[in-house]
Amino acid sequence: MRVKVEDTIGDLAKDLAAIPRKVPADCRRVVREGVRAGNMLAKGYAKDTSGTHAKLYPGTFTTQTSSFSGFGASVYSGEYGPESRGQGNLASILENGSRNNKPHLNLARSADIIGPSFAQEVRALPDKWFWSGGGSSAPSGRSLFG
Repeated sequence: MRVKVEDTIGDLAKDLAAIPRKVPADCRRVVREGVRAGNMLAKGYAKDTSGTHAKLYPGTFTTQTSSFSGFGASVYSGEYGPESRGQGNLASILENGSRNNKPHLNLARSADIIGPSFAQEVRALPDKWFWSGGGSSAPSGRSLFG
């Protein structure tokens, strides 16, 4: 079995013209999905480690995303973790430990998992933009986050 792919300079020009319209939404989506996945992992770790002294702590985990456009560039960012109210105030003690408590490292453990997945999702975006027309060798478009 053989696969024949033919592209012209016109096809490339069409792809290049369409990509700037796709980039903002795709970048926002990857950041949003990454932040949600990281928060889910951290919240799960917090449930496992919080014990009776901080049983409400996992419920304080939230996500926040933001974007800024200007000066010819756009920045998409996201954060996840405990809010700084209620038992969320225990975050620094639970995360980093104290002389009486060992560190839980819920956020660090989630970042160890989500970081490489997030990087892979970002690296896959250009392939998606160029192969969005389909074809037999186009990437699957399946997200690592869910």
